Amino acid sequence: VVYPDDARRLVRGTRMKQICVISELQPGSSRAHAINVIKTAGGFQRAGHDVTVLCRAPDDAAHFQDPGRTYAEPALNWQFAPAAVAPGEAFGEWATAQAASVGCDLVVARHFEAAIECAKAGLPTVLETHAYVGDERPLLKQTFAQTQCSSNPLTAISTISHRLRDYYTSLGANPDRIHIIPDGVDIDLFARPADIGESPFESTPDPIALYAGHLYDYKGIPTIIDAARLAPDISFCLLGGLPADIACARTRAANLPNLHVLGTVDHRDVPRWLWHADCLLLPPSATEPSANWTSPVKLGEYLASGTPIICSDIPALRDWVDEQVVAWFNPDDAESLVASTRHLLQRKPITGIQARLTRAQEFS
Repeated sequence: VVYPDDARRLVRGTRMKQICVISELQPGSSRAHAINVIKTAGGFQRAGHDVTVLCRAPDDAAHFQDPGRTYAEPALNWQFAPAAVAPGEAFGEWATAQAASVGCDLVVARHFEAAIECAKAGLPTVLETHAYVGDERPLLKQTFAQTQCSSNPLTAISTISHRLRDYYTSLGANPDRIHIIPDGVDIDLFARPADIGESPFESTPDPIALYAGHLYDYKGIPTIIDAARLAPDISFCLLGGLPADIACARTRAANLPNLHVLGTVDHRDVPRWLWHADCLLLPPSATEPSANWTSPVKLGEYLASGTPIICSDIPALRDWVDEQVVAWFNPDDAESLVASTRHLLQRKPITGIQARLTRAQEFS
């Protein structure tokens, strides 16, 4: 008898591995890096491996009992650092000891000190980092130097842009050990089903242009607010954000009845909002340096949902998608956003669902 997990291992030609995923995140966090780390861990688990997340303890009892509940990741193992373990180097040393104690075959770290310590301990280690161009912390150079070691080198670095790869190389990283991988998406969670159920938007008038993510200005929120002023016939909806940013957005939306600040939902509940929107907004500003290297978690999620997407025409997004799966608008230009939205909304019924899902598979 070959059980499903065993079948996956046979197809992949590998035995089950013990994998440790390390970050100082707290379960329940809605930060993009936390979502990316935990969903990456879940991806390894679904590929048939035994995965343990080494992280900080959550603040609330619900996530202490079920750390993966927010992220639809029920099968991961979890170990929480004692409260007495200080951030940074001490956490890295604690995580290394835990990884070694379980006979870890592979470490995937979103933590510089842990990556260095695990590599020195002889554990095959991959570091994921999105450290910005211009970040000259000594810790980065120390980490990159570990990729050049003749014994116990840092096995690999995963990052999201060739521009970041080139910068890390300039700081001493071994270019042969750097791999460019987009922030991922759980296809099973976000792909549009045949029956998408009831709309969560309740009485919000159609058409609905939805943004799902954090509400920082550099994410393009001011452009969406200005677009709502220009197009009162379109419902612009903002889903997500930290409490202070939600409060600020609601203040800015006070005189705009077509701008709806929805608040935050668990990551596992985001897909149904995407499925029921008429279009999805990805409007990061071109004024931020990250416009040259961002790989938004929401891009893969948007693609998998099948819903039409409107994107800022910035270099980083051009690296990942094209006109076959998104419509472009001029970044930081509300009139251009409205024009692209109107043009896209004229296409009824929705087209390109399969093309977007196919592209999302590259982010799986």
